[in-house]
Amino acid sequence: MLEGYSTLVEVSSITGISANYLSQLKGGKRIGHVTARRLEQGMGLQSGWLDLDHTENTTITLSEHELGHQSLKLGLSARMRLLKELAASLPN
Repeated sequence: MLEGYSTLVEVSSITGISANYLSQLKGGKRIGHVTARRLEQGMGLQSGWLDLDHTENTTITLSEHELGHQSLKLGLSARMRLLKELAASLPN
């Protein structure tokens, strides 16, 4: 998440979150909902991005209900990408 930023002070200046607190988060302190949204907004990330697992080879199985619920949390462009990917994966 911090790739592309030289220092925590730089991230602090765009998010309004102290560099000391960012250091604690980087060290493993859990991020609360309000802080996560401030980080996402300041860093230009989609709302909810920090709630997702961004590790490689992660497979999540969701029921249709859960999938619908999670997809509604996405922003418009992310929902459109999801729909396009789903459509492309369907057999002809």
